[in-house]
Parts: sequence; structure tokens; C-alpha cells
Amino acid sequence: MKPLLRFFTRFLRHKRQLLAGFACIPLAQLADIGITVVIGTALDRLQKGEPADFLPGLFGIILGLSLCKGLFRYLQRWWIVAVSRYVEIELKQELFDKLVSLPLSFHVKSRSGDVVSRVTSDVENIRMFLGPGVMYTLGAVVMVPASIALLFTHNATLALTMLLPLGLMALGMKFFTPRLHTWSEAVQESIADLSARAQENFSGIRVVKGYGREQEQARRFEAASARNRANQVELGRARGLTHALTHAANDSTFVVILVIGGWAMIDRDLPAGQLFQFIDLTFKVFWPLIALGWIAGMYPRALASARRIEELLNERNPVQDPLEPRPAQPVRGEWELSSLSYTYPGAARPAFQGVSVRVRAGGSLGIVGPTGAGKTTLLLCLCRMLEAQGEARLDGVAIPRWKLRELRAALGYVPQDSFLFSDTWRANVEFGADAPLGEERIRELAHLCAMDGELAGFPDGIETRIGERGVTLSGGQRQRTAIARALARDPRVLVLDDALSAVDTETEARLLATIQGQSAHRTVILAAHRLSSVQRADQILVLGRDGRVEAQGTHAELLAQPGWYRETWQRQQAQSELARL
Repeated sequence: MKPLLRFFTRFLRHKRQLLAGFACIPLAQLADIGITVVIGTALDRLQKGEPADFLPGLFGIILGLSLCKGLFRYLQRWWIVAVSRYVEIELKQELFDKLVSLPLSFHVKSRSGDVVSRVTSDVENIRMFLGPGVMYTLGAVVMVPASIALLFTHNATLALTMLLPLGLMALGMKFFTPRLHTWSEAVQESIADLSARAQENFSGIRVVKGYGREQEQARRFEAASARNRANQVELGRARGLTHALTHAANDSTFVVILVIGGWAMIDRDLPAGQLFQFIDLTFKVFWPLIALGWIAGMYPRALASARRIEELLNERNPVQDPLEPRPAQPVRGEWELSSLSYTYPGAARPAFQGVSVRVRAGGSLGIVGPTGAGKTTLLLCLCRMLEAQGEARLDGVAIPRWKLRELRAALGYVPQDSFLFSDTWRANVEFGADAPLGEERIRELAHLCAMDGELAGFPDGIETRIGERGVTLSGGQRQRTAIARALARDPRVLVLDDALSAVDTETEARLLATIQGQSAHRTVILAAHRLSSVQRADQILVLGRDGRVEAQGTHAELLAQPGWYRETWQRQQAQSELARL
């Protein structure tokens, strides 16, 4: 129960609406009981032979009580269930805010489908428990004692016959609740696995089709579905037994009442009106209890969901804003790295280590090396998406002393995968800016990233929707769109992570000339596999397979000495010449 208390606290914040809703519950339930009492009393009067002239007034009373019951039930649902919707919206927003604030290391180890399942189905389980669950529980708290009290005032012996079925139902609930909890948690995990598999296959559909793995992936999804089905069946079996027990207790009570009460009425010991009240009040006792059985089945799912959501909310972000941030001042773009290193959790060796370099404001730095040398990790540390060891200074201030928002506002980061949103080309570019961009600025960015000619051929120009993850664009077009997005904020530091790998050499040369032409007021840090991308850089770092700096210097200096850089340059130049033939 403890994990759910955190969410009950959220629920109880909305005091005014909840108090109004809670006040409506006893009014609705007592009006319901009142209808039963009024009808039962009328039957007794008619059985005694009294004149029927009281019936028109009786109909008015029943109508008034029915209207009150309907109105108060509507209001209790309006206020209590509405509050559960508020909690749902707040919780989803908090989860979203938490997810976007968590470091890259969390998202690397987490499956998207599992995260989506927590934000959607887990939150819905908690909402159902807090809203309808609380409402039905409080209704039962009012209805059951009031109805039983009335039953005992009419005929204590007959009322006692209800206690045995109620006791059996309570024992059954105690027995089945642990099973409900076990299978509810298993169902939530299998749903998360199913969501993750679906999301991965839909996102990577071109890879699946390209390798002809449709049938294999379908079989894996079928296996995950079978596991989910098995868990759902076990949960359904446990819930079905719980419901069967509840209904059996209800039905057995009616058997006793009809037999004993029927004989009593035949013997004139029990008036017809009281027998009617016994039957109707027994309904009023057991239907709330059946609702409680439904809530008992819901509780383990809500508890499992609460634990999964709490686990997410308790995730700690090691990358935080400083307690004493640097004073706000214009960014120049001067970088100084000293013995910078980073090791991924659980890794046997650092991704990169001992990197020391200085980049003047408006200068350029190229970072190259074989696959796995740590180039991308180094750039992520500069953006403070990962927390590195050693020291990295921007404008003479260690980056942990920068506010994250200010640091990242100064950077224009183009990641290796060039992720694009399912929106228009214009909207993807404007994502990088702090305010909407004018038509002229959009056209300028299209020209800077060498996309102006291709955009002219798009069906709706810059307003063309580019599909999920930019699926309608080529690899080179996605990369150039991502560069335009980075340039949209006019950053003081442009960070390119192999952002020209899918671009042809001619377009690459045009883009690099544009970027170099603006380098007087912008620092450029570029990681690349294609050495032609970094040959104009002021200095170049060569990282080895162990993540250490193997060589450092200008393009000419590195060509003058033997090593990986010269060998790779010669090989790439030979490949380029062969491609022209």
C-alpha cells in the first residue's frame, strides 16, 4: 500500500472538489435506501387494508427521492472522477518532465515501449483506483452499514443469515488478493515488453524489411503476445474466481431470505413490505460488496503500477544545475579541455581518456579516429549530457558551473543519427530556435545547408511533412535539415557529430565552406570519419582505439608524420579517385 500513498496525497490536494463529492455520496445512498423504505411501508399499509388515497403523495415522494439520488450520484462522479483526471494529467506531465530531464545514460538503458507503458497504462491503473475505486469504496462504507442496521431492526434472525456468506466472501478475498497482485504485476511487465517490441519493429521497419526478417520478428512478437496472454488468462482466472465467490455469496443469501422469509410471510409473522425491504436492502448490501471485489482486483494492478511509476520518479539525475552558477555574460566560444575522460557504467575501460586541448573563440577543432574511439562520447560530455572526469572549460568557466539551459543554448548540436520529428520541414528547423522564424530566415537556412534546390521540388516546399523520423528524406537530406536546425539558433559553438557522412563530397565542400565562412564569430567542433570534413580545421585530434589522443595538429602536420591519420587519408583519397573513374 505504501507506494500508493504518494499518489493518494496528490489526490487529496484537490480538497474543495473532493469534499463536495464526498458529501454527495451519503446523500445519494440514503436517498436510495429511503426509496426502499417508502415502498416497503406503503406495501405494509396496503396489506393492512388502508385506503389507497395516500398513493399520489407517495409517488411524489419517490419521484423526489429518485431525483435526489440521480443528482447526487451525478455530482459525486463529476467531482471525484474529475479529480482523478486532474491527477492523471498532472502525473503524466510530471513523468514527461522527469523523462526529458533525465540524462542520456538513462535513456540508453531503457526501452521506449516500457517507458510509454508506464506513462499510459500504469497511470490509467492508478487513476481508476483513485477515482472510481475511492468513490465505490466510500459508497459501500455508507450503504452497507446503513442497510444492515435497517435489516436488524426489522428481523434480527433473518439478518443474521447474511453474516455467513459475508464471512465466506471476506475469507475468499484474503486468499485471492496475493494471487491477483502477482499476476497483475506480470501482466504489466508483459504489456511493457509487448509495447517495446512493437515500437522497435515499427521504428526499424526498413531494417526489418531490408533483411527479410518480417516472419522472424512476427514470431517473436507472437511469443511476447503469448506470454502476455498467459499472464492475462491467469489474472482473469483469479479475478473470475473472486467475482464468482462474490456472486455466489450474494445468491446464497437470497436463497435463505426467500425460504425463511417466505415461510414467515405465509405464517403472517413477516409483512410483505418488510420482506420486500429485506430483498431490496440485501441487493443494496451486496452490490457495493461486488464493487469492492472489483476494486480488490484493481488494487494489485494499481499497486504494481505505482511501484513502476515511483521507480521512474525516483530516478536520480547526476547532471544538475550548479548551486552557484556563473554570472550571466555573452558567450565567446573558447574551449579548454584538461585530462578529460569518461567511462560508461560497467565498462571495462574508458570511452576516451586524457584529452587535453584548447580551442580559441571562433576557431575550429576536428576529432577523428577509428570506430569506438570515443568521438561521440567526447562531444556528449561537452554538451554535458554525460558527466565527464577531468575539466572542461567554456570561456574560462568549468562547464559544471554553467546553468544547463545557458550552456546548451550556446551550443548548436547535430547528433550522429539526425533525428527529425513527424512534422513539416519548417517546423523541424524552427525547433532549434527560441521563437518562430520568418520566411526570409527559413529560406536563408535552407540555402546555408544546401537544401534550397531540393526544397523547391517538394510538394509543399518548406511546409512539406517529412514523415516520422524524416522517413521521406534521404540520409543526406536528414543530416542537412539537422544542421539547419542547429544553425537556426545562431549558436556560438557548433558541434557536429559525423553530420556529413551521408552527404556527397561536392555538397560537403559547399557546407563546410559556408560553416568556415561564419567561423569568425562561431566556434566549430566537428567529429568525422571522412577526413576531408576536418582538413580545414585549425587543429585536429586523433583518438586511438583505447580512447587516448594518438596525435594532434593541423592537417598538414598530421600528413607529415606516419600514423593512423596519414594512412586513412591516403586510403580515402584513393577510394575517392577510384569513384571518379
